[in-house]
Amino acid sequence: MNKSLGDRQALESGKANFGEDMSVRDIDLSYLVGVLWRGKWIIAICSIVAAILTAYFVVNRIEPLYDARSVLALEGREEQVSPIDSVVSGLPLYQEAMQTETEILRSREFGHRLVERLDLMNDPEFGFPEAEGDAPQRKKSFLGSMRQRVSLILRGGEPHVVPDIEQISRETKQREAAVSAVLNAISIENIDYSTVFVIRAVSVSPVKAALLADTLADIYVDDQLQRKLEATDQAVVWLSERASELQLELEASEAAAKSYNASIDLVSVEVLSAMNRQLKDMRDRADETRRSADNEKIRHEALETAIASGDQAQILLAAADSFLDGLAEEGQSGGIDQPAFDRRLEQVRTRSLINAQRLEEQAQALEASEGELAESVARQSEDLVTLQQLEREVEANRLIYESFLVRLREISTQYGIQKADARVISQAVVPSGPFSPNKVRLIAVALFLGIVLGCAIVLIREQTRSGVRTARDLESATGYSVMGQVPLIPIRRRAKLVPYILDRPTSPSAEAIRDLRTSIELSNLDKPPQVILMTSSGPGEGKTTNSISLAYHYAALDRRVLLVEGDIRRRVMDQYFDLTDQPGFVSVLSGKSTLEEAIVSDKRVGFDILPGDSVSVSAADVFASNTFSDFIQDLRNRYDRIIIDTPPVLLFPDARSIAAKSDAVLLSVKWDSTPLNSVQMAISAVTSVGANVTGLILTHVNPKSLRHYGYNYEYGTYGGARSGRRKRS
Repeated sequence: MNKSLGDRQALESGKANFGEDMSVRDIDLSYLVGVLWRGKWIIAICSIVAAILTAYFVVNRIEPLYDARSVLALEGREEQVSPIDSVVSGLPLYQEAMQTETEILRSREFGHRLVERLDLMNDPEFGFPEAEGDAPQRKKSFLGSMRQRVSLILRGGEPHVVPDIEQISRETKQREAAVSAVLNAISIENIDYSTVFVIRAVSVSPVKAALLADTLADIYVDDQLQRKLEATDQAVVWLSERASELQLELEASEAAAKSYNASIDLVSVEVLSAMNRQLKDMRDRADETRRSADNEKIRHEALETAIASGDQAQILLAAADSFLDGLAEEGQSGGIDQPAFDRRLEQVRTRSLINAQRLEEQAQALEASEGELAESVARQSEDLVTLQQLEREVEANRLIYESFLVRLREISTQYGIQKADARVISQAVVPSGPFSPNKVRLIAVALFLGIVLGCAIVLIREQTRSGVRTARDLESATGYSVMGQVPLIPIRRRAKLVPYILDRPTSPSAEAIRDLRTSIELSNLDKPPQVILMTSSGPGEGKTTNSISLAYHYAALDRRVLLVEGDIRRRVMDQYFDLTDQPGFVSVLSGKSTLEEAIVSDKRVGFDILPGDSVSVSAADVFASNTFSDFIQDLRNRYDRIIIDTPPVLLFPDARSIAAKSDAVLLSVKWDSTPLNSVQMAISAVTSVGANVTGLILTHVNPKSLRHYGYNYEYGTYGGARSGRRKRS
């Protein structure tokens, strides 16, 4: 179990190292260049095919196009104060206006005018020249449609789509199609920071291209003048109607002001001002009189209170009369004259009452006069405000009416001298040669795109490959040593394998097997492996070929070698050797045959073969039995080397059962084919039963392709890649 745990740790470490190596390789510029260099023929073929197809298409399928340019300039006018001027004034010169004029030049309305003026409905390039009712609507072929799309791209601009209107007449559809074709052939450009427009027309005819540009410029200038004349007519009509309405409003306001002035008593503004001053003086007098009346009333009430109390001191204080004060002083020295005191007090009392009543009457009279005067002033102030408002309305109506009359005279005077806000500053020149297609540039672009496509194909192939090409990559991915790299043997049938081995003892494959044999022997110097299991992750990876070749080269060392066919589901050794009607080792295990009867000695190769049996029993039960263990031990006693060729480890559990009874397990990996995850799963399957994978064999190596991928592969020469490591060429 400790051994199996160590194998798993080595596998995980190998995965990590391989991922690290792959990430480094992904950013290795030399590796990338090497990949592209290996795919140079794919890149060359893609680029050449793209260039040839483009050259053919340009020469035979694209018509030459000519372009001509007409230049327009807008002349703006200074804006006036009156808003009426916006009706007939020049164009405001700002960016939004320039964009608006650009869209006007590209409008379908101008397109219709251009088609009608140049009779483009009967032009083969834009219209439908067939006689009406004789020919059906044109149907474009695929190449014709492609030519039109390419021409549209070369002309530039957004395509104009014909409106999809149901139940529209055929003639209208044809006209709309012609207008769309014409507009697709025309582009408008506003030169930055200027009011200059360049009209560019594209056509298959140089004369027609110049005619299209000049005609559209003339249509725009004529439209400018026509719009200004129409605007002037509308302005004259509107101003005339408005002036008549304003005249009636002025007369009505004047009559209202006169009628109101005659119905009021307002004398003048000066008299109203004098009345306001008089009202202020009267209000002051009324307030002062009211205060005096209130004070006198209070004094009289205090006197009455003092008289009612009979207190002489209070009476003297409230009366505030010097005569009473003198009578009181005389009374202190010789006795008061009471009758004289009472008479004087009654006089003071009567006088106080009369003063209080008089002041009260004066205050009430002044307050009444103040109210009447205030009411009169308020009424006349309101009348004055209303009259002034009516007079202002009359004046405003008069000013507006006079302003409209002035504008009406000005516009009527300018009607005959109107001119367009745009003028043609450069007529289109008939081009001397086509501008498109640019054959050299198109072919160069196609060549470049072909190279890009070829590089993409090469890189995608490189990234999507699942197999390994070098021992270093396989070791990095698994953490196990590659003990041999066996080249692909150039035979088509299995029966040719043994003759090939015998006839070519110095072939690269023979050298590779000898190198593998040496690696196996050196894997354990103290106790070289006696029972060697040969397996793979899947079928067709060369494990049987390796088993036969390895057995042959062990036998060449005068060793007693037995090749056991461990696949009891499907016998294949019959295709390599003459084993017709020969019993297999399952018959030996079951006691039906003896070992000597089952073993076949082939004098050509010098080793014995123990074939398998096609039986219906469970293979897992056979290999897991004690009988099979005793059988392997018996073989150990008879032979120096026992090589067992088992089924693929990921398909059947046979190899795992036998691996536990083997000294060495060799896993064959097909070069540039077997996915790395399959190899890793196979290793995990073997180590899961406590067995150890001794090493890996990279099989079916194609030396020519390996050199093509940038690696050397040599066996039998000094400095060859005998260690299993890759070597850059």
